[in-house]
Amino acid sequence: MIQTETGALPAATTDPEQALADLHVHGFTLLEGVLSPQETGVLAETLQSVAARELSAGEAFQDGGPRQQWGDFKEVDGLTARDKFRAAAGGINQRVWMIVNKGQCFVDLLSKEPVLHLVRALLGECLQLSSHGANIARKGGVPMPLHTDQWWMPAPVEAGVNPMPVGSIRRDAAPVPPAAEPALIAPCACVNVLWYLRDFSEETGSTRVVPGSHLFGYQPPADYPETETVSVAGKAGTVLMIDGRIWHGTGANTTDNDRLTVLTTFCGPQYRPQENYFVGTAAEVLANADEHLRAMLGYRIWHGYGRTENPVAEFVDED
Repeated sequence: MIQTETGALPAATTDPEQALADLHVHGFTLLEGVLSPQETGVLAETLQSVAARELSAGEAFQDGGPRQQWGDFKEVDGLTARDKFRAAAGGINQRVWMIVNKGQCFVDLLSKEPVLHLVRALLGECLQLSSHGANIARKGGVPMPLHTDQWWMPAPVEAGVNPMPVGSIRRDAAPVPPAAEPALIAPCACVNVLWYLRDFSEETGSTRVVPGSHLFGYQPPADYPETETVSVAGKAGTVLMIDGRIWHGTGANTTDNDRLTVLTTFCGPQYRPQENYFVGTAAEVLANADEHLRAMLGYRIWHGYGRTENPVAEFVDED
């Protein structure tokens, strides 16, 4: 059993209380028994089919190469940001976006109560979907730089200190570590869920994390040593949940077997989601959406925010 500064790393569990304790202490947990072998198989087959179709159509988003990574949107070598994320520009892993439109099996994941129970425990009763996509990590990819998925959260500062303006925060220019001791930190405002559709190991590029880093209160430095990270392995059907503040990154797949993962991010209702579901959700998905799914997609009004007109309506499409 691996020992770290936060103690022994979490083992996969079916106990929600243990999982929540692991999230609080280590910043991540592994849940067993959320996906059945049949569900895992259907998800894997559907993801591969969608990815193959997008690849064949020339629409695949490919990253994870030595020269480019997801989140680095700068133009390089005369390539636009869009053209930069292609195999011709060095992309290896394949991302599949907006999967609420790409299979009912993906939509069904958003109602898995063991996961939602823990998400609500961290974010509260009101939440929304920030993104729902997938990552196929292939042989030849390189480790993703450590980052947090809550990089956009302004850090607490001392009175009289001029912080970085909120509209100027960027992925590559996150706020510096707070100077106060003990440091104040921002609360958890987003939660990531990684659905393992194949066995995850260090060799297949399982996610690397820095245990306990969700409590550091600042973003990871570019030169943080990989030796201080741990690889979170797990069997197919396992779910990895991570606090949005934890330092993490995709590992490098050194095998001939594609690493298949669905990646779901939830956030508080007051934040802008990564995927714009108002614009991008297919009409047929919305037509069949129950109140839970509509709330996940951001159609529930929160204290008058997100409305189109009536501030006391429950959903934006009400009269």
